This record gives sequence, structure tokens and C-alpha cells, in this order.
Amino acid sequence: MIHENARASEATPVNRRDFLAQSALAATGVVAAAAALARGGGESQKTEAATKVTDPQDLPNRGRPIKIFCCDFNWCVWEKPSYHVTLSAPQDWAFVNPDEYFNWHRDFGVNCMFCQAYTHTGYAFYPTKLGPVAPGPGSQLLGELFKRSRRAGLAFCAYFSIARDECMRSARPNWLVPGTQFLAPESPWTDLLCARITEFLRLYPVEWINFDVFTYGVYRASQFKIQPAWFAQGPFREVIGRAMPQDAAKITPEESLKYMREMLARQFHRIQEAMHKGNPGTKANFNPPFFAPAEPLWADHPMVNESDQLAAESTDEVMPWLLKIRKPHQRVMTVIAGRTDGACDPNTWKRWYQAGCDFFGYAWGTPPDFRPHARYAKELAITRSAYREMP
Repeated sequence: MIHENARASEATPVNRRDFLAQSALAATGVVAAAAALARGGGESQKTEAATKVTDPQDLPNRGRPIKIFCCDFNWCVWEKPSYHVTLSAPQDWAFVNPDEYFNWHRDFGVNCMFCQAYTHTGYAFYPTKLGPVAPGPGSQLLGELFKRSRRAGLAFCAYFSIARDECMRSARPNWLVPGTQFLAPESPWTDLLCARITEFLRLYPVEWINFDVFTYGVYRASQFKIQPAWFAQGPFREVIGRAMPQDAAKITPEESLKYMREMLARQFHRIQEAMHKGNPGTKANFNPPFFAPAEPLWADHPMVNESDQLAAESTDEVMPWLLKIRKPHQRVMTVIAGRTDGACDPNTWKRWYQAGCDFFGYAWGTPPDFRPHARYAKELAITRSAYREMP
């Protein structure tokens, strides 16, 4: 999930018990207007549709909203010497009690459990053979939560960060996009990432994976200009048709954009293959840092066209665009709590509920207490109430 300063095909029912009941959405007339908006209808269409009852199967979520909340293990909030946020260290969340964590989220109203497989920092909460793990019981935390979700009949959503891994950034600086802190998709990093994904899914065949920080070099990748790099020479010649200049000024903006789109498309398809090897039934969303609708980097991109679910940490301009361009097989997820720069507004939940969206929220705590910091109290109360009001 984006730090505040940095910045489906029809899914298996995420709560098999609760979703046996017919969704209350079908009885709400205003859903039709939102569904017309999601299909790109005009004002006259929305007015006409508002007088009708919409079949929940016409909505992106098929009338069954996924509701996820994450006490985010990527980050920690500290009060001393003053309020600030840092990336987590391996020991920070290693001793979280799985029963307390699971029960807190169930009480919050989720119908799909969530836990990081690997964090931004680059350590795992399961016994991976392909990277560092949280110490002590932390190496078993995801597995313990997975077992509890199975007993409770809940689906599970795991998490990988694509371009951020602080351990690998330190150990393999020549895998970074030059001049940035993000790992390059065309470097050997993608081989390691895909191996981790396959390993994980063979151990824990979860229903969903949230792939965070899917971007090239920087968050605002549409504005980024690629830099010469050893790992880019071959792919650049393949994609652009000439040798990569040693001077970045000699790479045109059009070439830079074309190259980044292709590298991200290749990485996306590699990840799809890795998931299929691990567990063909697992579905995924990718969290590219959208900043505006139809940014050149993402317009008609394979990730946008093929993902099981389109997700965005925004509830304003980007969400209507995703609802409009989604393919029939795709769900759409909005993040209504997390970013504190105004992009996430939990007060908008009814709008996105009526449009048939799925929901995600996250917040940060102070170790060893995973519970969100008091600064999140207002938005947490709204989100909790919304989750309980939804079916």
C-alpha cells in the first residue's frame, strides 16, 4: 500500500456461509443507476435504469462484495520522538497473536482474511526457502491465519510487493532501476519473485493475491524516463529496434513509454504463469499507483485487460474509469481507508457499494500492538459500520 508521503473472473465466494443468501443489492433501485454508470451509460440511461431493479449478476462483484481490512505489517507508526511512520523490521510484528489478529478482523466485519506473504522490507510470514523470515512464531503467522480462515469458511487474500523489497534492494543494488529505489522488472528480480509466488501457492492455495507496487522505477511511472542499464540492453533492442543509448537524453519519451509498457506486460505475464504453477485457482489484483484515469502507461495494458480484479487506492476519478473499462470477467475493488492524502474517503462507500465494487482498507499500528493507531479512529469507525451494513 502506498505510503502517504510516497506517494475477476467470477470469484470463489469469499464468505461461503454468508454468500449463500441472496444479496440485498437486488432490492435496491439505486443500484441500477450505478450499474449503468459502470457500463458507461449517459444521464438518460441512468435515469431510466434507476426505475428498474438490477440483477446482481450484472454488477462487477455479482452482488457479493468482498470486504477486506488489513492491519498493515509493511509499516509501523511511532510516537517518539514525534509521530512518524517507518517500514517494519522483521521482529516488529513477529509476535502477533494469530487468534487476536484473526478475531479482531472478523469482528471488524471482513469476509476475507488478509496477511502479507512478503512485506515491503523483504521478509516473509511463512517458512519460505527463498528469502528471510520473521523470527520466532512470525515464520508461522500466515499459516496460522490461513488455518483459521479455513475453519471459519473465509477466503484468504495474501500479499506480495512487486517493485519494493528492501532486503534485495540492499543486497542486489544492480537490480534496481537506475536512479530509483524500485526493482526492475527485466532484472533477475522477477525470476526470484516468481519462484516465491509459486512456492507460496503450493503451500497455501489462497483464493486471492494482492500484488502491490506494480510500476516501473517510481510511483508516477507514466512520467518516468527510462535510464540505460545492463539488464535493459537486450530488451530495449527487442522492443525499440535499436541499441540502447548510453545517454538517457537520446531516448525519446515515446520510446521510454513503449519500453516500460512492454516490460510491465512481460512481468505481469510471468507472474500469471507463476501463479498457475503454484495453484491455478488463485485469482489476483494488481495495485498500480493510478493517479489519473487512462494514464498512458496503463491505457489498454494487458494488466488492465486481463487481471481478475481491478483495484485502486482511490475513490474519486480513477474508480469510475475502472468501472467503465472493466471486462465482463473482472471485479473492481476500491480502497476506502488507508491513504491520508485525501485519495481514500470511507464516506464514499455507498456509492461504490451501489456500483458493485469490492472493498479494501488498511491502517498502521505501533509494535507490538497490531491494532491501528488512534489517528485512524474516525475512518475505521466509518469503515467498520459500512462492512457491517453490507451483506
